[in-house]
Amino acid sequence: MPILSDSADADAGPGRDWGPVITGRHRRVPRRILAVLLIIVVLPVAMVIAAGMWGLSQVTRVDVAGLGGDGPRHFLVVGSDSRENLTPEEQRELNTGSEPGHRTDTIFVLTVGGGRAAMLALPRDLLVTRCDGTTGRINAAEAIDGPGCLVDTVERTTGIGIDNYVAIDFGGFRDLVDAVGGVELCLPGPIKDKDAGIDLPAGCQVLAGPDALGFVRVRKIDNDLKRIERQQEFMRALAGRIATPATIVNPFRLFAVAGAGGRAITTDSGFGLLDAIALGRGIRALQTGNVATDTVPTEFANVNGAAVLRPTSAAATMYAAHADGSVLDRATTTLSPADITVSVHNGTTVAGLATAVADQLRDVGITVGTVDNSDPIDRTTLRFPPQLRPAAELLADLAPIPLELVEDGDATGLDLFLGPDADTA
Repeated sequence: MPILSDSADADAGPGRDWGPVITGRHRRVPRRILAVLLIIVVLPVAMVIAAGMWGLSQVTRVDVAGLGGDGPRHFLVVGSDSRENLTPEEQRELNTGSEPGHRTDTIFVLTVGGGRAAMLALPRDLLVTRCDGTTGRINAAEAIDGPGCLVDTVERTTGIGIDNYVAIDFGGFRDLVDAVGGVELCLPGPIKDKDAGIDLPAGCQVLAGPDALGFVRVRKIDNDLKRIERQQEFMRALAGRIATPATIVNPFRLFAVAGAGGRAITTDSGFGLLDAIALGRGIRALQTGNVATDTVPTEFANVNGAAVLRPTSAAATMYAAHADGSVLDRATTTLSPADITVSVHNGTTVAGLATAVADQLRDVGITVGTVDNSDPIDRTTLRFPPQLRPAAELLADLAPIPLELVEDGDATGLDLFLGPDADTA
């Protein structure tokens, strides 16, 4: 939109110089503008740095042997199922039970380099040779001889040199989720598990700390591999909440999130500011979708009466790609509208709605596949498989209508289902 109206331009007359008029009074205007701009730009950056330093001061540190690798930065990130820091009331609230001892509930390697990231999830039932030479599930390694044993086990299993250790427990996870105001997820179907303490309906909803913990822990409804998919989905959504403007520009929430994040984690004793910055870049990559996600390929096996997951021959290639950082090449997202193909389905009684929306998508450069009718749907929804999340998010930005993103492991492409809210005519 032009700044000047046609009439204002006509009144200017020929040869009018639209540069600044330098008078005694006006000399101060640019300085004031500059001061305001400096406040706008510098103050938020300063707040983020201060919040980061505050959060870093809250971190618990422990000695971890065997750290230090070559190549890109590798973080070993684990979720602990230890109940030792929870009161009996918190154990009941979070449905953790009171089982003594220590097992690693979630294990993944986060590789960070050049603004890109990759996640390699190791199933808790993965069959490995542990630090003491015993063979068994990887989730028992830390109970044998602390975090250093788990680091050694991961390194000897994968060949990935671990630089830093980061752990989060049940209570810390809950507090971090609550500090960001909860995390929104869109569930394709209901999830109910008494042991995990959740009873979630299908559809989009904001999960507070206890329900979020149940969501990432639930495994009895399917298996450990599906559980990992849910954890990866939640990590992306949580990263998005941490990086949202509602957090960054609100100093109260920003410091609350930084403090909760710091208190939530335990790191190796050498974890410092540069390590925190690198970890922050990894979180940012998760938020933007500039990340490659893998799970160790496995097959079900029974060893000495125990059900385990044995790595397949394809695991070696996957380990090597994460070890040398070549996996990060898959994390480069340089999508354009022309790279996106979507099918449009009319879930309303409005005749021609899918055709009209399809035409609007073509106008912004998106390729449209099938255009047809579907079963009725209450709200406009875009379903997509996990690997197409960057394309789904770009489509959501370009779409002429608001839509909900629903990650669906059974989907094979982008499918836009139109609800009544898509009818803007």
